[in-house]
Amino acid sequence: MASSTKEKMSVRHLLVVLTGIMITFGCSALCFSTWGLFQPVVAEGLGVEKTAFAMYVTVMYLTMTVASPFAGKLLQSMDARVILSGSAILVIAAFVLMSFSNTIVLFYVAAVMLGLGEITLLWLAVPTLINRWFADRAGFFIGLCMAFTGIGGAIWSAVFTALQASGMDFHTIYLIWAVIAAVTSLPFTLFCVRSTPEECGLQPYGAAAAAAAAGGSTKPSGLSASRAMKTPTFYAACVFAGIINIAILIAMQFPSYTKTLTSAPFDVAVVGGLMTTVMMVGQALFKVILGTAADKSAKGALIFAFIAGVAGILLCWFGAGSEYMLYAGAFIFGGCYATAVVLVPVVVRQSFGSREYSLIYSRVSTVFNLIAAFASMIWAWVQTSFGFTTVFITGLVMLVVILLLGLYVFQSAKKYKSEWTTD
Repeated sequence: MASSTKEKMSVRHLLVVLTGIMITFGCSALCFSTWGLFQPVVAEGLGVEKTAFAMYVTVMYLTMTVASPFAGKLLQSMDARVILSGSAILVIAAFVLMSFSNTIVLFYVAAVMLGLGEITLLWLAVPTLINRWFADRAGFFIGLCMAFTGIGGAIWSAVFTALQASGMDFHTIYLIWAVIAAVTSLPFTLFCVRSTPEECGLQPYGAAAAAAAAGGSTKPSGLSASRAMKTPTFYAACVFAGIINIAILIAMQFPSYTKTLTSAPFDVAVVGGLMTTVMMVGQALFKVILGTAADKSAKGALIFAFIAGVAGILLCWFGAGSEYMLYAGAFIFGGCYATAVVLVPVVVRQSFGSREYSLIYSRVSTVFNLIAAFASMIWAWVQTSFGFTTVFITGLVMLVVILLLGLYVFQSAKKYKSEWTTD
């Protein structure tokens, strides 16, 4: 029957997914997954402290915090090809600038450029476009695209290690990064994506194709951004996202944790490094699993992520006598790590709808990125001041708070469904 006909997957739908994969695999993974490798090399080359180089990451996150609301408005109102291509050019230009920078000040300038570009490429573009193009399986496709930050991180880290081992200067490596960023972004942002399926005469995948023929509205529905931001649900979602970003970065303390295991029957430095690699593999896999689960039940996905986080921390905490227990803990914790870029956008969409999704999600991202600028320093302070027992206890408490906030957001959002409109 015509009324049951649903929009099928077209080449255009697949090209949107491919674009999401390529911008996370290239620009985003190059930016977020390799800066730690550059830190000791650049600091030595410029003759500055490592903390001075690390400050460039803080500058990048603070820039994203400030730019997020403006980027959300642009993505809501302008051609996605223009916004995404402009963002990619900023990232490419930042790598080029760093390729001939001989002063740390220019790295800070590049950090601003990276922040302006990545706020759209990593945080806003994928969830916004996938939610526009997919009425069904949006969680799966968001997870699939975001998984490539981890896959890209593993590949580009190996490439960096090989290039450095060959004696290549970090300036040249940054220039190679610029070329890779260009090749993996611009062909796709310019030619493979459109802002909405309607521009191509299509409907979102899974949408009832007969709705338009029958005179029904096919416009996305939801709360307006102004209405959403007046609800307690919105502020709970912001805090929910912010605490997630603190909690997941406990994983960055794993290498430091293993170095304290002085009586362990294994090489603690090697195991600490491998724990980070195992966690990256785990979070890439769990992004797809979590996205798929969220399509069926976002609440169920939240509970799954909570269990993974608790189990991962407990295995790392009490499994210190076995390297395999530590690897298992790091891998399982990847299921919690994936919540930041997969579950948060799904929760925002289910709570407030798709009508002005990019505007609402950009506000949530403002809190997310502000906290990200200081989260690593928070964990470092807790560890040096109180030790790893306190670190793990604090992490477990945060996970409980995240679960309770998430359940509150799901429950309280129900009362606003009657206010959803299409204009």
